[in-house]
Amino acid sequence: MVMVSIIQGLGITLALRGISHLIRSPHREPVVLLWAVFLVLLYLQNWWAFWDMAAVENWTIIKFLFIALYVCTMYAMTELMLPMASSPDTNWQEHFNNVRKWFIGMIVVMVLLGITLGWYISGVPLVHPYRIMQLTILLLAVIGWFTPNMAVHRWIVVLFIVVLFSGQLLFRLLPGLSS
Repeated sequence: MVMVSIIQGLGITLALRGISHLIRSPHREPVVLLWAVFLVLLYLQNWWAFWDMAAVENWTIIKFLFIALYVCTMYAMTELMLPMASSPDTNWQEHFNNVRKWFIGMIVVMVLLGITLGWYISGVPLVHPYRIMQLTILLLAVIGWFTPNMAVHRWIVVLFIVVLFSGQLLFRLLPGLSS
């Protein structure tokens, strides 16, 4: 899990650096800033979720590779949305439009990996109330894939953040829902 923590640490560093670039840019784009905030929250949530995996007794290379692929997907999403090569002159709206489908495609991959991880490693049934949150994310991703409308994307990313928080509140804080 040290390797996973390193990748997550690099990813959250990249996201925070990207937020700094966005804030200082004269060409800010709220959608990209909101995605950056979502990514930071996602890294924190996943770090907490991976903490639960300390209880897993039978580790295999396949289980490790699934987790590594999951965090590498998160890192790739972060680099795609907030590239290290960005400059103060980056037109963030144009950048978002150029990477939108790839970024959203990676979200779909990440959610599908998350479902697989929960089932294969933690034993969470495929039919579980948390799947409603994951299916909501998938539905929003499909909408985002097909529309270039920035107003719609502002709502999509806000809903992503709401779903992430709701899932954490419902399934981490309320007894009985997580089992």
